[in-house]
Amino acid sequence: MKNKGQNQKLFLKNFPLKLLGFVLAVLLWLVLNNTQDPVITSSVSVPITYEEGGLAEKNMVAISKPNAITIPVKLHRSRLRYLSADDFTVKADLTEVIGDVKEAPEASKISIEITKASSATYIQSWEYPQSQGYVKVVLDTLKSATYLVQFNTTKELPEGYQVGTLSSDPSRVTVSGPTSAFSNLAAVKANVDLSAITDGGSVTAPLALYDGNNRTLSGSGLTISQSTVEVTVSLNQAKEISISIAGSSGTPADGYVVSKVDYSPKLLTISGSKNALANISTVSIPSRELDITGASSNKTFDIAIEQYLPEGITLSEGQSGTISVTIELEQLQTESFQIDASQFQLVNTKPEYEYELIDPALTLTLQALQADLDSFNPETLQGTIDVGGLEAGEYINVPVTLTLDSAYTMTQDLIVSVRIIDKTAQTEETQATESTTVTQSTTVTQSTSVPNTQETSEASSQTATETTQESTSQETAAQ
Repeated sequence: MKNKGQNQKLFLKNFPLKLLGFVLAVLLWLVLNNTQDPVITSSVSVPITYEEGGLAEKNMVAISKPNAITIPVKLHRSRLRYLSADDFTVKADLTEVIGDVKEAPEASKISIEITKASSATYIQSWEYPQSQGYVKVVLDTLKSATYLVQFNTTKELPEGYQVGTLSSDPSRVTVSGPTSAFSNLAAVKANVDLSAITDGGSVTAPLALYDGNNRTLSGSGLTISQSTVEVTVSLNQAKEISISIAGSSGTPADGYVVSKVDYSPKLLTISGSKNALANISTVSIPSRELDITGASSNKTFDIAIEQYLPEGITLSEGQSGTISVTIELEQLQTESFQIDASQFQLVNTKPEYEYELIDPALTLTLQALQADLDSFNPETLQGTIDVGGLEAGEYINVPVTLTLDSAYTMTQDLIVSVRIIDKTAQTEETQATESTTVTQSTTVTQSTSVPNTQETSEASSQTATETTQESTSQETAAQ
């Protein structure tokens, strides 16, 4: 008891001074602590956990949302090294929209819930601005659409072979995702590695989404109902064939003709089965495709060639499907040439007649292209004069049939004058003349031999007269 009283007495001795010293010590500790380890303001990025289950029920999807928020905190500087994202939990229910749902691409406000971990005692305080107690999320309606599977081929086939047909199983797939993302989607394609194909067959090909520039779409939020398809590939052989033009149709303007037909390309590479290629060496463009009715200047036609290929034949890869045909028109010119009708052949002649061209110099007027007129040689012109059915006499309108190239047209018929002589009648007339001469000579001789016999003289005179009359009658008949 004595010691206890002494200790109490000792404790109370100079108590005010002791209390003052304690207070000063605490103050000194606070000053030193705040000076050496002050409270600072920092921040930490905390990922957001989204609850999206309710969106599917509303047929909606989030197409753009922040991954984290930044939370400001206060703590001693010495504790800063302990600060981490695990000190907070941030949740956002995407169905909890503040206000109305905005139509994409405009963002909607989604409320968030922030909780500090109980173990983060070194955080003196934290505050997420009440005016920004939300995050902005772009919401869009869900859409599904079916697309035909198209194909991209990679690697090369052996020379002389080309891809014939490509088909996939399934042939169509379903694409799902935000409605706004479909505006960039142009095709779903299977990427086929041709190096895995030997003589036709099938291969598993991955699917990908492509935009209108044939670039893959990534990060669009669109998904395909399956990642691969089975692609069946058939191989064709290649062959080069010619292109022919059947001509033009219609009639150009008066006085104009087709002077030249040019087209490009003149050769075409096609592909098909071996049997199909064996039966084709050229493809012809029908004249109905080249209508020049009423034209007076050059005309160009672009024709789709594939429509004239036989079934089972296609254009090879890289071949243009269009042939360009240019038809050049030129105005006709007229020129006259001097022709010698004796160079033409008389046909259907008769042996009893003799034929003579009265005036063989003729004028031939032709209409043609200037180049054809310049090259025309009248001396080599062939023709015939048909005298069949013509009797002896003179004829001034006997037609001449010419052997002319189709490039030339006669502006008027060519005619010639012909004289036909009957050689038989001419011979009979000559014989009658000779007979008259002989008879007269005989009469003179007889008169000289019996000059004194009057009876004989009268008889001879009568005979000569009868002979002369007979000869005259024959001559008249011959004429």
